[in-house]
Amino acid sequence: RKRMGQSNSTRGKSKSMGPSVEILCRDCTQQHMATLLEMLKRINQSTTLNQAVHKAIESTTALLDCDRATMFIVDEITDQLVVRDASNSVDIKIPMTAGIAGSVYTGGELFNIPDAYSEPKFNKETDAKTGYTTKSILCCPVYNHDGTTVAVLQAINKKSSDDRSKFVPFTKEDETLIDYMAGQLGVILMNAKIYEDSVRSKKKVEAMLDIVRSLHGDMGVNSVSFTLTERTPQLVDADRCTLYLVDEKRSELWTISGGVQIRIPKSSGIAGLVATSGEVVNIPDAYKDPRFNKDFDMKSGFHTKTILCLPIKNSDNDVVGVLQLINKLEGAFTRGDEELLEGFLVIVGGIIANSHIFTLTQGRERKGTQFGATEQPAALIKEKSTKVVKPMGTFAEDEEEEEEED
Repeated sequence: RKRMGQSNSTRGKSKSMGPSVEILCRDCTQQHMATLLEMLKRINQSTTLNQAVHKAIESTTALLDCDRATMFIVDEITDQLVVRDASNSVDIKIPMTAGIAGSVYTGGELFNIPDAYSEPKFNKETDAKTGYTTKSILCCPVYNHDGTTVAVLQAINKKSSDDRSKFVPFTKEDETLIDYMAGQLGVILMNAKIYEDSVRSKKKVEAMLDIVRSLHGDMGVNSVSFTLTERTPQLVDADRCTLYLVDEKRSELWTISGGVQIRIPKSSGIAGLVATSGEVVNIPDAYKDPRFNKDFDMKSGFHTKTILCLPIKNSDNDVVGVLQLINKLEGAFTRGDEELLEGFLVIVGGIIANSHIFTLTQGRERKGTQFGATEQPAALIKEKSTKVVKPMGTFAEDEEEEEEED
């Protein structure tokens, strides 16, 4: 087994494809082998990734007779390891190269550490904060069919068979058991994720069709804005959404918030960049992107993590609006999210462009639209309630100024 001081350039590839049946029979008792196979069967019945991870962690602690276990899921989008434990608490993310788990991921080999505090890569701060004492560690890459590491499984503090209150080093049998388990787990986790993704995709398509049906009803821009901002987040698992419309006459972007119209300069902020360039902006870490303004977060207490901002175009390929989504619930926004919304917004762009309110802001008033000829600007726009603000992480920041009627 590899020791911590050795270096290795392999990243994300396991050097082991699991022990052979011969080695399994040689190193492990029949009772442990039977328990292992029964646990893998139970984990394989999981229909979601979270279920599979939770069962794998519970099975690891039971099989290896250890105090606790943790799984680190590989997030290739953000180049991080996502920490999962038996409590299924809020995800904690660490760099892919951090600590013992990071070394196992980058090196692709199992580590058996009999004394954690003698290992330089062990982070003692966690123990200091929690009051827990880590004695022994067994950490192994979890890999799929081609050896690609998809997670790291870590067992902590093997219990002594003589005194259950004491912890002892993990054994050679434990190494063989966790190595075999890891090879099977990789495939199980990937299958669970594929199934979960297919179910989620079906729900997203159904939700998108439902939104499109609603938008094709007799709706004004106010209703269109409400429908999009309330229901689009579920398509990409986002926390919140803002719709900006382009006012070419004033060279501004405007949105509705709490019944009040808010305006920002057309070229300002991330939404302004998208409005003027017509290109999608996908930011996996807002605080590391110089284009993001942290002022709104500081004032509101909200924490912006990820941003996906897309242009809404009409049939002439002119930008008529911008849709901005904030904070994907898990990880960062993906290329798949972009493609789903881009196709969806082609329909939305035509609906917005044909609305009576929107055409007034473009200097080409129409007598009738699919939203009905009776829709008037006063129904949506009250100039005395209009606020001109500077752009932010979501949609507004800094001082707000009341704008007088033209």
